[in-house]
Order: sequence, then structure tokens, then C-alpha cells
Amino acid sequence: MKTRILFVDDEPNVLSALRRMFHDMRGEWEMDFATDGLTGLAMIAEQPFDVVVADMRMPGMDGAMFLRETQIHNPGAIRIVLSGHSDRDMILQTVRPAHQFLQKPCQPEELKAVISRGLALREVFLDERVKNVVARLDRLPTVPRLYAALLDVLSKEDPSMREVSGLIAQDVGMAAGVLKLVNSAFFGLRVHVSSPAHAVNLLGLEVVKALVLGVGLFARFDKEAFGDFDLEKLWSHCLGTARLAREIAVQEEAGSDEREHCYIAGLLHDVGKLVMATNFPDLYLEVIQACQAGEGTILDMEHRFFGASHAEVGAYLLGLWGVEDQVVRAVYLHHEPGRDRRAGFSTLAAVHVANRLEHELVVYSRDYAINPLDELYLAASGLSPRLPAWREACAALLGQDAAVDPA
Repeated sequence: MKTRILFVDDEPNVLSALRRMFHDMRGEWEMDFATDGLTGLAMIAEQPFDVVVADMRMPGMDGAMFLRETQIHNPGAIRIVLSGHSDRDMILQTVRPAHQFLQKPCQPEELKAVISRGLALREVFLDERVKNVVARLDRLPTVPRLYAALLDVLSKEDPSMREVSGLIAQDVGMAAGVLKLVNSAFFGLRVHVSSPAHAVNLLGLEVVKALVLGVGLFARFDKEAFGDFDLEKLWSHCLGTARLAREIAVQEEAGSDEREHCYIAGLLHDVGKLVMATNFPDLYLEVIQACQAGEGTILDMEHRFFGASHAEVGAYLLGLWGVEDQVVRAVYLHHEPGRDRRAGFSTLAAVHVANRLEHELVVYSRDYAINPLDELYLAASGLSPRLPAWREACAALLGQDAAVDPA
């Protein structure tokens, strides 16, 4: 069955260009075109679409209004907004019903990739539980500006390492935070990293990009306003999970791309906690207190009080920002990997196990119950026999840290 896609733009020339650009996709896509929002809604009323792509600036009903109506009348559609605006943060705040944002003009391959990844992350974007939580946020967290700038540089055909390191160096606070982190025991590097350029050369573009995102998100959290939320312990746990996930990938002789995905997903797997605690401090305090009282795990209590978990909310946010699909899916299911149907080793498997092992091997608090490993998932994926070797390798890695830094 073909994927049904609706393109809405008030400029006929743009629609004609889209027809030409995607002529070769007619075997996979059934495409319709509308020159205004009202016409688009009439088409939706006749038969719903899988993907709706709308221009932001249209007379009468603009893209924001149109996508809000689409959300009501065609809730199963992946919604993508195209805009000539340069301020990505403003668009994300204005067009909350959009799942993906893309600047105009864009290349056909870029739009095709965004449509494909929206469909791949359909389960994340259309999760009703997550949408209910996101709808209650006062404002969606915005992409750290340095991260957005890095995305623009990395989107080039041949990104310059010098340009990337130069961007980081311009943000003195971020550069200091990244260098402090890279030189800590969490990385276990045998050389001192003295500059952003050195960090990029040693760790690679993708890992540094994830560090910029992680440092940027954690730096925004107001520790004074939420004293019961131990930010340092959470950050340490995320860093530790990232290292263990990558070590598991090394044990499986995974390729360099998969190792990077494992590290990045481990680093970002708990960002949903920041979002929930920042936007709903009183309610999240109840989650923590219920956990401390022995009523269940953080995951259990989040579902009780919010109806969705930090894993799902974090994945929604990362998907909105264009983080790699493999990473988003691993974040989304890191507590419930059995919902994934794919067997064999994956980024999801590495993060699921690394999260549990990090809690086991580094005890931050005995007040919280730990989520169990999904033994059925590991068995069905053929990974159960590998668990002892993973545990041993991760324990050895942490032992090396203790030998280097007893504190």
C-alpha cells in the first residue's frame, strides 16, 4: 500500500517543483497538492493522509493553523512544516503540532529523508500518552543554539572539523564544559585534551555533537528550584550509561557508527526526566517521593502520575530535533525493549543493558528500586548468553576508572 502524502503551499511554482522533484517516488507515494489550508482540509476530510507537509507562511490560514486543524481531523498523520524563517526555535514554539521542521529552500533528498524518518518514528510521534504530556508543557524546550549551529555545519556535504571546533570555541562556557567532561574519568583518555579541536579529532563529530546537546540541556536545569532532584547524579548516570553502552558495542565488534549511536543514546536516554521535572516540578516531586516510599520504580510512578514516562517524552523531543532515528528509538524503548520486534544486537539492546548495569555497578542511592532487565527480550534476541561477558567488561571498565581516580 502506498504512503499518502499531502503537500500544501500557496505558491503554485513550489507545488510544481515538488511534483517534478518526487516524480520518481510515484511507485511508493500517492501524492496530492493543495494551494491553501482550506483545500487541504477538504482533501483530508475525504481520505486521511500518512504525511502532511505544509508551508509556514500562507495567506488566510497559515501553516500553524492548518497543522492544528490537521492534528484534530487527521491525527494519524506525520506533520512537517516548511519555513523560510531562520529562527528554528521560534518555529518550534509557534508550530507545536509539527513533528518535524525544515527550512526552505531544501533539497529533494533532504525532504525525502525527513519524510522517511518521520514515518520510521511514527510510533514515537503518534504515541497518545506522550502527546498528552507534551500538550501540557508551557513551552517546548528549545534546541541549544550551539547544537543548532553544529547541525547546520554538519549538514554540508563535506563538514569542516575546523569549523565545528571553532563554533564550540566561540561559546566559552560550552567549550569549558565539554573539555572538563572529556578530561574526566568518564572518558578514560590517556592524554590531556586541551582544545575543542583536539576533542573533535579524538572523539569524532557525532560524539562531540551529543556532548554539546547533553551539556546544553543539563546546564539549563535550575538546581535551586528543584532541590530534591539530584542533577549531578543523573548526569553521572547518563555519562556512565553512555560509556557502558559503547563498551557493550565494542564487545560485539559493532561498527564505528553503531558504537557512536550506542554512546549518544546512552548519554541522552534520561533527558525526558529533565523535561518533566522542569515543567512539572510539584508533580515530579510526588514521583520521587513515591519511589522513595517504596511504591515502585521511577518508570512506574511516572506512568501513574503522568500517564507516560521520561523515555517516551525524551524520545519525542529528540525526534523533534532531528536526532538520529536509531538513537531516538533506543531512548524511546530503553525500559521496554520487548516492544521492538527486531532480533539480534542493536543500539536499543546495548542501552537497555547498560542502563541496568550502570545502576548495579555504581549505586547512587538505595532509596530507589531499579528497573529489571527484560530477560524475555534478551532471550528472543539471542543475546542472553552474552550478558555475563558484557557485565564483566563493564565492571572491568569501571575498575580502571577507580584505579585512575579513587575519588
